[in-house]
Amino acid sequence: DHEGHRDLIDFLKQVPGQIPLPDAVIVISAHWEQSVPSIIAGASPPLIYDYSGFPPQAYNIEYPAPGSPRLAEKMAALFEKNNIRYQLEQRWGFDHGVFVPLKLMYPDAGIPCVQLSMINGLDPLAHINLGRALKPLSADNILVIGSGFSFHNMSAFGQLR
Repeated sequence: DHEGHRDLIDFLKQVPGQIPLPDAVIVISAHWEQSVPSIIAGASPPLIYDYSGFPPQAYNIEYPAPGSPRLAEKMAALFEKNNIRYQLEQRWGFDHGVFVPLKLMYPDAGIPCVQLSMINGLDPLAHINLGRALKPLSADNILVIGSGFSFHNMSAFGQLR
């Protein structure tokens, strides 16, 4: 509820009323980079509180959204078809790039989610190719969200204290 985030919070809370309810959500989080695109494929991913220096309630957030192993496998098949090396991750969990926006958008946590990592080095063409490979999913009722900023010096924003 940081006042500096009010516009973003209000926006995220309004999105579900403006789009059809998705059958699943894919979140590409700027908070997770791997050497190859990594897909969280677990059925019940834990939450990862991958931040520090926030009030205690920030570490007690719960968002028990189910994973979607089936969607993760479908994404993997699309990467294979496009000769993109990838990794299915069974043990890693959802980071705050997933659970913070989705808790605001879909607080009941009932929509299956899959998180996709960014690729180390952040090569734009490599990420465009991921999008091209996943394009067939646009025929399904899947919401794709890019989450996070490329800039994380929160003190420069007058961050929480």
